[in-house]
Amino acid sequence: MTIEIVQGTNSKPAASHELVEVMSNQTALSGQLFIGYPIISTPEGPYSLDAIWVSADKGIVLFDLIEGTEIGDYELRQDDSANKLEARLRTHSELTRRRELRIEIHTVSFAPAVSNVTSYVKDDYPLVNASSLMDELKKLAWESRDEEIHRRTLAAIESISTIRTSRTKRTIRKENSKGDKLKRLEESIATLDHRQSKAFIETVEGVQRIRGLAGSGKTIVLALKAAYLHAQYPERRIAVTFHTRSLKAYFRRLIYNFVFEQTGEEPNWDKLRIVNAWGAQGDDD
Repeated sequence: MTIEIVQGTNSKPAASHELVEVMSNQTALSGQLFIGYPIISTPEGPYSLDAIWVSADKGIVLFDLIEGTEIGDYELRQDDSANKLEARLRTHSELTRRRELRIEIHTVSFAPAVSNVTSYVKDDYPLVNASSLMDELKKLAWESRDEEIHRRTLAAIESISTIRTSRTKRTIRKENSKGDKLKRLEESIATLDHRQSKAFIETVEGVQRIRGLAGSGKTIVLALKAAYLHAQYPERRIAVTFHTRSLKAYFRRLIYNFVFEQTGEEPNWDKLRIVNAWGAQGDDD
């Protein structure tokens, strides 16, 4: 077993690097570790989580990364991040039962530059460094673990569940009917694989090519990447180019949905431009 690591960007590079170093060396754990992702829409604006680990055994572990030796009010940061993430997940009805979220959310503050973390620890608020992280993670458990809920949680975190949103909800009246089989098929492909996650969250120096066979998800990955970069760097000018003439409206709808889910706002189309790759005179459309 290994942990699949997807490194986005955040304002805490040193602590992020230490976390990746520790987690990447663990062979007894599995799941997906996201750095600088997801970005959550709040009334105050977009809110980027430092890091989260989604595990079929533990549930969600939300990391509060501490850069340097100033601990601060880490318990308030843990509560704030957990509340924001829970509010985001509660918008997905399949992740709730009655009034309870069906997946466990744990919070851990990680301070790799602090050697004596025990002197700062407060009850019910874990605070660890590189040497004590794994001992703390071993204590965590998801008592009602459910592989289906784990998969749906990943889809919600990756914003992929919004692809299937339509004005008319499909209602299944007969089990094992064609409609029921189609619905289950849609749900089964609503989670990105590891390479797709890395492609849209990670940013490399220079040109990054997204290649694949027809139907492999290139359009979705490109739209997600544009939305993520726009949410992270709203002041930058970003261009999305395409070769297939019929894709423009689809790109616009996908990017709108992904940006709105992450920021709660419509994209700034003056900064995020969708342009064809073959060039033409005339207006933007």
